[in-house]
Amino acid sequence: MPTIGVFVPINSDQDLMKPEERPVGRAALSLMDRGIVTIFGDQITAQTNGQIEMTGLCAHPGVWRPITKPISAMHDRYPSQRRSKHHKSVQRKLGATPLANPISVTSLCRDKLSCQRFLERQGIVMPPVEDDPKHFQARLTEWGSGFIKPRYGALGTGVRSVQAHDTLPARIEGVVPGVLEPPILQRSVPAPDGWAGRAVRTLVQRTSVASWHFCESVVRQSRTDLVVNAARGAQVRCGSDALSDATRSEISCLSQRICAAFETHPDGQWIVELGLDFMNHTEVHPKFIEVNSRPRGRLEVLATLHPSRFVDDHVRACGRPLEYLASLTATP
Repeated sequence: MPTIGVFVPINSDQDLMKPEERPVGRAALSLMDRGIVTIFGDQITAQTNGQIEMTGLCAHPGVWRPITKPISAMHDRYPSQRRSKHHKSVQRKLGATPLANPISVTSLCRDKLSCQRFLERQGIVMPPVEDDPKHFQARLTEWGSGFIKPRYGALGTGVRSVQAHDTLPARIEGVVPGVLEPPILQRSVPAPDGWAGRAVRTLVQRTSVASWHFCESVVRQSRTDLVVNAARGAQVRCGSDALSDATRSEISCLSQRICAAFETHPDGQWIVELGLDFMNHTEVHPKFIEVNSRPRGRLEVLATLHPSRFVDDHVRACGRPLEYLASLTATP
């Protein structure tokens, strides 16, 4: 079986927990039992024969061990916006070695406007957006309210609810401190009665070229705050507890259509996971608002809240993208 690299920052001065004490470590141990070696790190070397060697850490029972070994593919979990120089350096060295999610897909998803236009061409309906600040006030007057976002933002940084009377900036700070980006304005999705806002994240992961796994949805909801963020006090619940069967069914159908749209991308075969964000319009009907190519954290929250129900699911989710990459690059 092939060796798969996981592109993450490594702090050599940090004391590491045993692999068994972290979900990603347990996933790596499980993959090792099935003959799939995983290396975690951020250092690679291009050999003269075109082979890529990665230096990092490999999970063994009770310990992480240093290793240098050729890899067949790499799962990209590196903070590429904040540490762009090193990310670009590694990307150049990779050559033809697959990087998943591909940088072309990550760049598309990071550009919220281009991503929405791509999905709309595939028949996916999303709340309308405006990208010209000169028209923001006209759109807000038409819509009544909206959300202003950094066009290339991530992790919810810089997102805020705005009304028709608000003064809106022509540039806005994104995920990189001190770096201003062009904003986009997206029409608000009304929340169900009794709620100020309700957001739903579904993690979808590749299991084969033609199949996806849909993880348990995670709901963030607030009765007072339109920006439903757990750090701001939003309630976090699992979808099966908070959403009706009809809503969950619609989210599943929409998710399948969105995944099918991304399969049409030229590098779609190498997409291993996506985070799909929805807002509830009513108690039944969800509205799809954006996609994240670096989804993180949601299943971890459920595993913390309900360990007996979701710890094992979290471990499997950590390993699923690596297992898919191994299946694509295995030598017959």
